[in-house]
Amino acid sequence: MTKPQAEFIRRFGPWLALALSVVAYYPRFAKNLEGMELYPDAARCLLNDELLRLCKLPQPFTYPPVFAFIMIPFVPMPVWLREIAWYVITIGATMASFKISEGLGQGLVSDRLTVKELAWVRGLSLLLGSKFVLAVLENQAYDTLVFLFILLGLAALVAGREGWAGVALAAAAALKATPLIFLPYLLLKRRFLAAGAFVLAFLALSYLPDMFFTLQGGGSGSFNTWLREIAGASVLDASGAKQAFWAGANLLNHSLHGAVSLHIDELRQPALHRMALCAVVLAFSAVAGILLLLSPRENRFIGIDGSILVIAMLMLSPMTSRSHYVVLVLPYTVLLWVWIRDETTRRVGSAVLAASFILATATSNDVAGQTLTEWSYGHSFLVLGALVLLIYIAVVVWKAHKARQSPPARIGNVIWRIPWL
Repeated sequence: MTKPQAEFIRRFGPWLALALSVVAYYPRFAKNLEGMELYPDAARCLLNDELLRLCKLPQPFTYPPVFAFIMIPFVPMPVWLREIAWYVITIGATMASFKISEGLGQGLVSDRLTVKELAWVRGLSLLLGSKFVLAVLENQAYDTLVFLFILLGLAALVAGREGWAGVALAAAAALKATPLIFLPYLLLKRRFLAAGAFVLAFLALSYLPDMFFTLQGGGSGSFNTWLREIAGASVLDASGAKQAFWAGANLLNHSLHGAVSLHIDELRQPALHRMALCAVVLAFSAVAGILLLLSPRENRFIGIDGSILVIAMLMLSPMTSRSHYVVLVLPYTVLLWVWIRDETTRRVGSAVLAASFILATATSNDVAGQTLTEWSYGHSFLVLGALVLLIYIAVVVWKAHKARQSPPARIGNVIWRIPWL
């Protein structure tokens, strides 16, 4: 092999391999028409001025109405074009998510990684997050699109563009609801401009379908109806929920609610279930809240804050599926940047990341087999795989907190050893 050929392979080989993988995976993606049947059909309901809950759809459309609204361009497309367009959008959002996560992690070290170190970070982040990326593709879900808006919001905060940050985070919340958790975070960190932009953008986007369509049978509007009958349904009292699809034991619900319901019968023991769930949620919220309070109010630590919040999204949602876990790409990538450079925390980081991989990926996939997968789901391994990451995050936050209490010193390459502003 000549030197120019070797240089070409070194520079473009990974991109060629990625392109071939994307093309090779498309037939599997196109086998499942679930998303590209449901989403455009919901958009067609809006065009026909039909309320989504009354419209005949392949399955219940539980997503916010604004998602149906943005799918309107897909309505006139033939099925094959819908598939290709949605695949391109999802792949593009996935690549952008990894890249932005990498940028948020880069802020935690004071200088650039070597080529070898960067290869380790990228390879391990892909290994740790690939299962959830594939889950989004398999289900033709839109979780990666929501995740991308979250990352764009965090990146805008890092850049000091608080208005745009609020708009991007609000777009994520309007599409999926759970990113609403970023609003109290913005207030906690005194980012009031971002919080104000968030509120205005969220309301404008959420009521967008009602501005264009007068839906039959929906006197209160599509968004208010969705709030009342889906988002507002009691998740602590299944008997009072109009949409009870997340109630009871469900191996596919990987949230704290789902974990508690696997051990306490939600329908037969509602009081005990409610008490246990409240205790678990309060304990988790306390841990996450303390970490956010201790985390420095520095743009460079926004990747750590975002990691805590996306884990909270997964845990506190009434229903969390595998595809929702694609947001773990952020904490995986951010923590890998710390792991590659900070030798003093590398041992605990290695243990945490390995444990998360075993719990969240290695014990529930096609290679592990259906029996082991169901057993791991029954013991909430995905939930534990996300929660264990908080250990490493706590180490990072605590070290930064201690560094602020002591005289600044420039030792090593890790950001918490750089003189604080």
